[in-house]
Amino acid sequence: MALVPRALRPSVLIRRKAMYRGFLGPSGFWKVVGVVVFGRSTLKKFFGKSVEVVDTAALGSERFMTVTTAKPMTKRRRKQLRKGGREPLTLKQRQALGALWAAEQDAAKRAS
Repeated sequence: MALVPRALRPSVLIRRKAMYRGFLGPSGFWKVVGVVVFGRSTLKKFFGKSVEVVDTAALGSERFMTVTTAKPMTKRRRKQLRKGGREPLTLKQRQALGALWAAEQDAAKRAS
């Protein structure tokens, strides 16, 4: 399936029309559409969750790193863990577990 050129995509057309007929023109309807379209991305930029760097490591020859991401733990989930008697892992603890896992993988690779 071929991609539609950027200039003809519906989201781009709506943004353009909101800009010219709403913000720069007299139409109240397109002003509201423009606030919704541009405001949503702006709010997401300022109040969205940011990426957390867990660890960075230098890799030697014949080594590779697999990076997997997960959703950040919510305040509610941390509270549930504490209520159940378990403390959430800190960044240093996560790094230590990652290093331990990498060492085990390296030892398993050398053994085979």
